[in-house]
Amino acid sequence: MPIDKAVILAAGLGNRISKVGNTPKPFLSLDGSPHGDTFVDWHLDRLAAFGVREVYLVGNQRTYQTPLRERPGTAVRWVLNPSEDLSRSGSGHSAWFAWKSDNNILDGRSRVLLMDADILYEPAVLTVLDGDRSNGASHTLVCAEYRESNEEVMVFGSGRRAMMHGKGLLNTGLTQGLECLGEATGMVLFEPRDHELLAVATDWCMRYSTAKEKSEHEDITQRMMSVGRVEAACFRDLLFMECDTPEEYAHLTTAFYPQVLARTQG
Repeated sequence: MPIDKAVILAAGLGNRISKVGNTPKPFLSLDGSPHGDTFVDWHLDRLAAFGVREVYLVGNQRTYQTPLRERPGTAVRWVLNPSEDLSRSGSGHSAWFAWKSDNNILDGRSRVLLMDADILYEPAVLTVLDGDRSNGASHTLVCAEYRESNEEVMVFGSGRRAMMHGKGLLNTGLTQGLECLGEATGMVLFEPRDHELLAVATDWCMRYSTAKEKSEHEDITQRMMSVGRVEAACFRDLLFMECDTPEEYAHLTTAFYPQVLARTQG
């Protein structure tokens, strides 16, 4: 079974990186030039090369239906997050619109990858996430090399089982007895047996959690972790970066992207 479908969450405002210009973050070029490949281009090319047959981009009213290059063998479709006030719509809300769309993404048969748009990575991380399918568990991709920080989402668990994740949990009683497995990457692969539970967890977050439509997709994954349905797929020695600030974008364009290209093309 390949990874059948991917959902890319690309409806955020990108306020923290707005100093770069008026271009929505998913469509910023990776080399900083006006016509270079964008985050979205990178994802679509890598996913198509990996054999993903369907890709869904969740966009906002500004980015929805932005023309995209065709990738042979991979169908690419837009899903609209119609929220007028995107400051009140989290990435979990965008996932909810994807599940509720007419595309039947959670069909109980497909392996579905959920991912952020503002990340850059070596293609080999997809192989790590695809990894061990022996027990049918869903997996969250984790970078096992990390610095101790309360600014990043860390994943805690026992063995391969992921049990809790969040910011500010390192060295606290909330994670006593658990191992820090590493830093979350924003990529989660949901297996067919978990589709029904995933839909229920997403609905619960939208209706009953404190954040409701401001929930992030990590809030949904936490519900899945709480009932033992997520394992950690950990990697080392592979390049992976999330881009949130103008400073990080400057580093990405001048240093990180060239490194990833060199490894990918090598």
